[in-house]
Amino acid sequence: MPDAPHPSPTVARSRPRPDARLLVGLALVVASIAAVVGIVTAADEGEDVLAAPRLLTAGQLLTIDDLEVRRVALGVDGHGYLRPDDVPDAGVVVTRTVGEGELVPIAAVGDVRGPSETTIVVSLSTAIGATVRAGDSLDLWSAPALDAGRFGAPVVIAPGTLLVRTITPEGIVAATEAGRVELLVPRRDVARILHAMANGDALSAVPASLAIGG
Repeated sequence: MPDAPHPSPTVARSRPRPDARLLVGLALVVASIAAVVGIVTAADEGEDVLAAPRLLTAGQLLTIDDLEVRRVALGVDGHGYLRPDDVPDAGVVVTRTVGEGELVPIAAVGDVRGPSETTIVVSLSTAIGATVRAGDSLDLWSAPALDAGRFGAPVVIAPGTLLVRTITPEGIVAATEAGRVELLVPRRDVARILHAMANGDALSAVPASLAIGG
């Protein structure tokens, strides 16, 4: 019986080497894309701030529609300018002149309530109730100081004030007063409050209304 023919050895085929020019071209394309992305990212590092389209003078009431939005790169120390989100629906009041085309500093505008209301801190002779919270309406009462440590009949000197915050007394002050509160009051009442404080009158803040379940 004749021997079976031996299979011929398989010749190993070598894979073609990639063209160096193709690799260089791909590298250049990738580098170009990365450069473009970097430029776009760098250009987008700015933020939206508001600018004055015209001369702004103290006392003007502005809404967001009265100002221009500009995208600028302010840097680390440049965050003192008004942003669109800083302007409430009621608007803001200009407190000092801003030139035409200038970015609007936050310090150049104020709350629309500024001309009619302000905040003042008063020392109380009686503590406010535990249920009173910031935002509650309070009537400020004053018992005028007389002589020999006596006080007159209390009267309301600032009705319907708004409690901004309570200030917890510390140290020596804690033994001499029931606490201090910061109140939002009409400007027409400021003179009476300051007079009562200077006279050493006994001041008390009483809720103008009671919360449900309080």
